[in-house]
Amino acid sequence: MIEDKVDKIISTFRGVLFKNRDIISGRELVGEGIVSEETESRLENLKKLRKLNNIYYIWDYNEEFKKLIFSYKYNRKKSLAKLIARLIEEEFKFIIQKEKIDFIVSVPINKKRENERGYNQVDEILKQLNVNYVEIKRIKNTEKMHKLLNEKLREENIRGSFRIESDFDFKNKKILLVDDIITTGATLKEIKSSILNDIDRKHFINSKNHKIAGEGNKKTEITVFCLAAAREIKINKGEV
Repeated sequence: MIEDKVDKIISTFRGVLFKNRDIISGRELVGEGIVSEETESRLENLKKLRKLNNIYYIWDYNEEFKKLIFSYKYNRKKSLAKLIARLIEEEFKFIIQKEKIDFIVSVPINKKRENERGYNQVDEILKQLNVNYVEIKRIKNTEKMHKLLNEKLREENIRGSFRIESDFDFKNKKILLVDDIITTGATLKEIKSSILNDIDRKHFINSKNHKIAGEGNKKTEITVFCLAAAREIKINKGEV
């Protein structure tokens, strides 16, 4: 792809002017890379597919993963999407088959943040995995969730943030929500609620002209896949 070639040229040019350093170990690298073979091997060894209720995750939210995701999201190392996709591909495809997933839904970030960063970190990984996915719209700019330590504040902050605008019919389907990190699950719960409300809106059943909420989504199953799970969701043994 032209974009990949341009990224490589830019990385090589930077490597001439500045010393490339491994994003995790900090060691100097030769060439245009951003991770060493040792770091990639370390990330490979640290990963393990685990399941907590309806949540699958690959890594613990440890120091190595924090450095990886920080570089990817906040240092704009977009090329890391390819590495991450390669590391999780086998587990991701296993989940798709095991859960018999019909739709993959990407968690959106707000437009301001996406414009600043230049990409949605989850979308880029899904593109590298070469899978079709459904985008939903984020209609509300919120405070950064990691700044809100109280779970109730997180829920209030994210409430009403998403809207389903696609023509896809999620009724009685098996859906996989994909995000990078799950902390308390507030964002994913709100997306789940938006999806179920969309099903109700499209498939409501009238009884004496009154809507019976939930009738349209009794058989809809929602599973979550995240790169990493934080301590909070594990302590609460959470479910989305």
